[in-house]
Amino acid sequence: MVSRPDSERFSPLLLARVFGAIGLLGIVTGAFDIGYVQNTLIVPDASATLHNISAHQTLFRLGFSAHLFELVLNILEEIIGFYLFWRVNVIVAAVSLCAGVVGIAVEAVALIIAYVPLQLAIGGSALSAFSPEQLHALVHFSTQLQQAGLLLSWVFYGLDELAGGFLIFRSGFLPRVLGVLLGISGLCYLTNGFLSFLAPALDARVGWYLSFACLPGEFLSSLWLATVGLNVAKWRAWSGQDRIGLDAVGA
Repeated sequence: MVSRPDSERFSPLLLARVFGAIGLLGIVTGAFDIGYVQNTLIVPDASATLHNISAHQTLFRLGFSAHLFELVLNILEEIIGFYLFWRVNVIVAAVSLCAGVVGIAVEAVALIIAYVPLQLAIGGSALSAFSPEQLHALVHFSTQLQQAGLLLSWVFYGLDELAGGFLIFRSGFLPRVLGVLLGISGLCYLTNGFLSFLAPALDARVGWYLSFACLPGEFLSSLWLATVGLNVAKWRAWSGQDRIGLDAVGA
């Protein structure tokens, strides 16, 4: 049994399981808002969308809150991920962290825009100056802009997962197949994000397939980390290599 080094402040096994649990919870909360709430309430007809949100305000707020909670969890996940993988390759781990943080920021802006239809549905004296046609146009514009922001965030999430897949594959303390699957997820996110802007007609045909192709890598890697964790001895071997390198420089 490998003893825990005195300099190790956090249990890598516990952090790995927290990392995986956050990933699973993020999948659930994101699917609830994007996959269920938005697909249920937001429809091509802006007038019907406004009516749906007005009639189901609680559901809309629950979806919004779940999505917001997911972004908070993503921040914790990025920090824990950097701590677990920076010894494998600090440059790639930094790229993964930065890409993930930018993706979170972009998605947060898109989430603010997604709140606009609820404000329009609630109404008030300030909106009395707008005609119904103008309100419908605002609803349509806000939903389209929110979707564009979400797709833009996928470009950065794709880079994050590509880097994460490389780190898992290289690390040796997690099964390499998880790294391959997560890399495929990242490539699908990148492709979907860029296609939505470069070739929207093509993206309309293949976008859903790309979205579903992201799920195996994200789900299986999170499930493995949440239930099994990582090989602590091999994780500490990277830490040992790091300390040996520092000792050599000091000598």
